Amino acid sequence: MGGGGGGVMVEVVVMMMMVMMVMILTPAEAHQAMTTENRSEAEKAIPENYDKYYVPAANDHPVIVYFDMTLLDISSINENDMTFSVECFVSYRWKDWRLRWPLKRPELNPCWNSGVPSKLPKPLKFDQVCKSNYTTKIPRCVNPEKPKEERIILPLRFLEDIWQPDAFFKNGIKSSIHKDWVANEYLAFYTSDGHIRLFSRMSITLTCHFDFHHYPHDQQKCEMLIQSLSYKSDLVMFEWCEQWAKPINKLDQEIFSLPHFTLAKYDHEVCNTDIPCVKAVFVLVRHPDFHILHTYVPTVLIVILSWMSFWIAPDATPARVTLGVTSILTMATQYSQSTKNLPPVSYIKSLDIWMITCMVYVFMALLEFAIVYHVHYRRTQAPPQNPTTLISPQANPQNQVTQTLTLDSPGVKSWAVGWREFWRGHTAIDEASRVFFPLTYFSFVLGYFVLLTGQPDEEEGGTGGVGGGGHGGVEGHRVHT
Repeated sequence: MGGGGGGVMVEVVVMMMMVMMVMILTPAEAHQAMTTENRSEAEKAIPENYDKYYVPAANDHPVIVYFDMTLLDISSINENDMTFSVECFVSYRWKDWRLRWPLKRPELNPCWNSGVPSKLPKPLKFDQVCKSNYTTKIPRCVNPEKPKEERIILPLRFLEDIWQPDAFFKNGIKSSIHKDWVANEYLAFYTSDGHIRLFSRMSITLTCHFDFHHYPHDQQKCEMLIQSLSYKSDLVMFEWCEQWAKPINKLDQEIFSLPHFTLAKYDHEVCNTDIPCVKAVFVLVRHPDFHILHTYVPTVLIVILSWMSFWIAPDATPARVTLGVTSILTMATQYSQSTKNLPPVSYIKSLDIWMITCMVYVFMALLEFAIVYHVHYRRTQAPPQNPTTLISPQANPQNQVTQTLTLDSPGVKSWAVGWREFWRGHTAIDEASRVFFPLTYFSFVLGYFVLLTGQPDEEEGGTGGVGGGGHGGVEGHRVHT
């Protein structure tokens, strides 16, 4: 009895210690303990003669790497540096026929069947390990319907012992994997068809060559290029996983509407040439509201203000000169403020045409006063002349005679009188300017906006894989859990 009671007591103590150890384990340690079985299976999956530097191409068929991307947010757009930043779920999948995975249905496994010799040379050859019905395609990414899948979570250090694609962001400046309590990435093996998937939540800053020809009524086409660092297309091919690259829903405008831009289109394209390549295309359309309120309306008011000098008498020289000079300086300041956030470019933008035209009209209003003042000064200083008499010297063979010719034609007389009155009367010049300036300026304004707003718009967004709105986001979160 005493011995039996002591044994029970020992068992109770051991169980209590185990419970206490589990309670004090950190989440990472608990996860490590849970994946011990998976780690052992992963170690068994790597054969003895496995070479991680050898590309697992299937004879003449290259390895197909399928990329998934769920766009979460466009966090910033820097026009001065010509960069933009995105947050997204990024993952890629591939199959390696050399790994001996415990598939759900072993009879469908075309590799490592019963006929494979126990000892194989290094590197492993496809014909010795796999049958002819092996395919590098992944059913999830090529079938219209999503297949049922089961997966095994593997430790990330498993990547150090196997071959993996050397993908990188070609136009990326910097990228980082999020880390909260744990790093936001995982490695999984899918027992349905034997493919591997590396998933990460990333923040990526990319370059984009902005085109400001139509600024501020422009739209920018930015890209995220993913290429292979060292492999050619005869060994490795990049593709988009169709289930992710072409969702049904349109873009969620509330999520992807930035202060100055709206994501109008988001698409995925394959750009395989000699080098494996895929890219995501972002079409950003600028909101013109900011410039309407802070550029167009103020400049129109400044131009109209400069026309007030047409109603001021030419004797009020200080008032008209001050009004003209102040309008020019204000317009120059407005021009500088409207382009301070843009990089210095060598071509003319639409905003340049607008601002330069407005400055020309303000300068012409000041120049009009100079003409009016000159005519007014001549009228007050010079004596009147007879407009119908023209003094014309004519040469005579014997002597020089000066003759006076009178313009008797009614049409010529009327034109000469009108021309003289116009240039000798400052009020006529001001009255003509009151009509000429507004008529030509508002014709320019109308043509400017008709030409800019009449440009063909891009297709309305929604052809690309956005996980932020509706089906894409639900799909993404359901898979990632």
